[in-house]
Amino acid sequence: MEVLDQLWNEVKEQLSDTLPTGASMLLSRVELKNIEEGVALITAQSKFVLDSIKDYKTVIENVLSVKMGENITVSIEVSSDTKISEVKSQSSKENTGVSPKKETSAKNPTLNPRYTLDNFIEGDNSDIAFRAAQVIAMNPGNNPFNPCLIYGGVGLGKTHLLQAIGNYIYSNHPDMNIIYVTAESFTNEFIASFGNKESNNKFKKTYRNADVLLIDDIHFLQKKESTQEELFHTFVELYHNNKQIVFTCDRPITELTDITDRLRTRFSSGLNVDLRPPKYEVRVAIAKQKNKEENLDIPDNVLDYICQAVRTNVRDLEGALITISGIARLVGTKATIEMAKEQLKNMVVEQVTINANYSINDVFTATANYFNVSLVDMKGASRSKNIRIPRQIAIYIAYNYGHFTQSDIGKYLNKDHTSVRYSVQQVESLIEIDESTRKTVDAINRIISENSK
Repeated sequence: MEVLDQLWNEVKEQLSDTLPTGASMLLSRVELKNIEEGVALITAQSKFVLDSIKDYKTVIENVLSVKMGENITVSIEVSSDTKISEVKSQSSKENTGVSPKKETSAKNPTLNPRYTLDNFIEGDNSDIAFRAAQVIAMNPGNNPFNPCLIYGGVGLGKTHLLQAIGNYIYSNHPDMNIIYVTAESFTNEFIASFGNKESNNKFKKTYRNADVLLIDDIHFLQKKESTQEELFHTFVELYHNNKQIVFTCDRPITELTDITDRLRTRFSSGLNVDLRPPKYEVRVAIAKQKNKEENLDIPDNVLDYICQAVRTNVRDLEGALITISGIARLVGTKATIEMAKEQLKNMVVEQVTINANYSINDVFTATANYFNVSLVDMKGASRSKNIRIPRQIAIYIAYNYGHFTQSDIGKYLNKDHTSVRYSVQQVESLIEIDESTRKTVDAINRIISENSK
């Protein structure tokens, strides 16, 4: 058993640099039970964990096969050791064909009723975060994801999910004390309570008596040491009493500066899941829903153009839809593609199409030269940051701007297509929060474009 535990720990360590953050966190809730006749039995603590981790089955198989020196097939099951209470609270509710109950008309004064789980469009950019939100909403304070941190760039749905959790809980448990607050408001309230013992005690009582605490944009707390100190004590009080805590942030908690270590470790102690920019298909689904809900009356061909043009985030997409619809109504006509082109010209992502004769190796060579690293290292298994980032950018460029599929790129690198997909997602996320990454991609694209002429 010790041998299996050691093997599984090595596998998890290697996978931590390969899988998305949310999936990596879930690995702590998965065990390797045995390996027999080339089949590895892996057990998950709940069906939610099983459903979330099975998308990465091939990657796990590859790592195990290398470690064992033989082809290993992975079988994933829900653990027979799962507590009955957990089975009842999760397995019966999580993705078993039974959808969460619809939210009622009950409203919480701190929450926007427009944000619900029902109207959140789930895609591969948000699937783990959405599933986690469902579990939390259905069983607040009594689930594996407490605390939970949802992070990602602006306009990707963090606030929507955070408030949707609150709205669902309030609809089904109106007796619960649910508090939604931005980190800025929390800070301002705390500052306002200074110098007055009664006000300060009232402030502490308000937040430490919460059954569910939802704090938006915790990156605002950087450099605010006194506020961090207060939040730390509030966190400890709530956590020890099994109260639900959910935060949002614009980046991974590890990338926040000027946050005390003890608060950082508390944020990191639970589930950390990311939201990434939505793919075209998800953007279309969101646009169609918005078009219907707001009676925007935008034709499908115009919707399609807008969804191809606006690739940044959901907020920009919704803003574009409202803008085009408003202009069309002002001029008394239907929205057209020409109208959309004129209004969205600054938002359109200019695609650089790589010449069909340009190979994947040429893409990787150009990227390696740009970063002044070895092509051999780029194609190798090095996980050092100075190699991993260029490799991911080369993968992103080959997939998004070239004519190459994820399978093509995977064969070139001798990697599974899941790893390729993860690299694409990582660069997409970086582009959203780091302007320099977008400039780097554009610069390499220009080099490739010039070389392909």
